[in-house]
Amino acid sequence: MIDRPRFALARLRGGALGIFVAAAIAVPGTAHAQMQRADVDNAIQQYLAAHPEALGPAIEKYLADHPEAVRTALMALIAKRNATAQTAPMPAASNAKQVISDNAKALYAAPLQTTLGAADGARTVVEFYDFNCGYCRKALGDTLALIADEPNVRIVLKELPILGPDSVEAAKVAIALQMHHPSAAESLEFHRRLLATQGRVDRAAALAVAADLGFNAGEIEKDAASAEVSEALQLNMRLASALGINGTPGYVVGDSVIPGAVGAAALKARIPTAP
Repeated sequence: MIDRPRFALARLRGGALGIFVAAAIAVPGTAHAQMQRADVDNAIQQYLAAHPEALGPAIEKYLADHPEAVRTALMALIAKRNATAQTAPMPAASNAKQVISDNAKALYAAPLQTTLGAADGARTVVEFYDFNCGYCRKALGDTLALIADEPNVRIVLKELPILGPDSVEAAKVAIALQMHHPSAAESLEFHRRLLATQGRVDRAAALAVAADLGFNAGEIEKDAASAEVSEALQLNMRLASALGINGTPGYVVGDSVIPGAVGAAALKARIPTAP
């Protein structure tokens, strides 16, 4: 049998291709069975190669008639990425320990990093996050719990914008904000407000919060486009890759890498071994 879903989009176009596909579907009995799928696929590929404009109007019409399809597709993609991140293998314990040791300065004392909690805390929790990550938004409560319950713990935030251009732009603003020397309270409020934002967090949203906190949004926007900010963001990306962190949130506590929003209790249980 011909696989009808395979032809759904092509049939929207109609015309010569639509007629061919309709004929293929209509062929009964043994004649239908003899029309090999490979032949049909080849014919479609040849048609599209000769008429590259064929699918454009069909896709545009479908999206205009079904705008919810874009949202559904994006939600499915994000869910798939998060699911993959939660199940992706972490580096072996010994390897993670070595990577953390080799990159201690970049992890704990990088320029332009955001630091919450105890500025001179003897123990440190590093969190890689994305402002548009639903799990990161839920994990904000864990961060606030650590700040409240662990007065000797320093929390270092590493921007890891994996959920699209909006996340990248917001991350650049967050890094640029550090060039203006915000207090720990201002950094926390900036972080808290953006993670509490309804809908997508982008550059405009991040700049609006910065301005509301009293910073010059124009200067921060200019700094966000600087090479210094891009280098800081690339450093975060390289660190995450080396540590095997490919989803958010991801934590480094002591000599361990902890994937996912594991909760405040699980993080606290690891803190006694942190440096």
